[in-house]
Amino acid sequence: MSYFRQLQELEDQGIDLIEVLGQDKHIESPEALQTIIAQLSQTGDNLYSELLYYLTYRRFNSEQAETIWRAIMKHKARMAEDLGRRVSFRVAALDYLSTRTGILKQARLIAKPEFESFLSFVNIDEVTGVYNRRCFNETLGQEVRRARRYSSEVSLLLVDIDDFKRVNDRYGHLNGDAALRRVGRMLRDSTRQTDFVCRFGGDELAIILPETTSSHAALLAERIRRSIVRVGVEPGSAASQENGMVLTYSIGGATYPGDCDEAEELVAIADQMCLDAKRHGKNQVRMRAVGQGAEPLGGDGGGFPPESTSFPPEGRTPEDP
Repeated sequence: MSYFRQLQELEDQGIDLIEVLGQDKHIESPEALQTIIAQLSQTGDNLYSELLYYLTYRRFNSEQAETIWRAIMKHKARMAEDLGRRVSFRVAALDYLSTRTGILKQARLIAKPEFESFLSFVNIDEVTGVYNRRCFNETLGQEVRRARRYSSEVSLLLVDIDDFKRVNDRYGHLNGDAALRRVGRMLRDSTRQTDFVCRFGGDELAIILPETTSSHAALLAERIRRSIVRVGVEPGSAASQENGMVLTYSIGGATYPGDCDEAEELVAIADQMCLDAKRHGKNQVRMRAVGQGAEPLGGDGGGFPPESTSFPPEGRTPEDP
């Protein structure tokens, strides 16, 4: 999980690491603070760089970030002395970055709920409810850079809904949009919190899988391929297959660094595998590394790793509300 998302989760739990490290608040147990920092450090990102990004949405390299953080702490102490009262780290940061240094131009204040709503508007695809293409591009680049820096792996799956034009032609575009939402929900339910489900374009979705081998990505892809999403029936109904269209998927995947050196290559290879799956009969999975080039995977699941991975269990039905 990225540092940014972990900071969000900590804040949801009532732990504001910016306030703690900015000496506005204290955690009762120093050991607890060290445990939190150690867990965050497993992402391999620089602590101060990520904290400043979480605060300002500006990227600073590790050296710049540590210098700025120390300068804000000194500025905070001076402000408190001049004003004769306590000054929070965020107030000192705003004054230092906007007024004193001009690093932030025309800074604006916004409450957290409104900011989160804005982030959702910017990052979430309104039809599917998953991350949009802009967020996909940014996240994939970050994950590949992180994998390169720490000799890890990142896998990418592209999931193309087979014959989706038939859905729109037969049931209309509103039902088509509903089908895309169900598929998006199914993919979210099938993946981990650390994974990123995105709309790649049209009826194609993408899953970024940090720290995931090609074999485990293939396992997930096959489980997704087996998942049932039915179109043309009410969610939760007991309709038979004849009363609705069951969607199938052509899935292509690739893994960095085994298959490529750059994020753009990772996308190109996964896209080619997805095209190969469609050209050779659809409703199948093709992985560059696992399938020895472009061999179809799946069917009885032969050759996949055991089910004892950290992916959510099978059996979820996205039709259910």
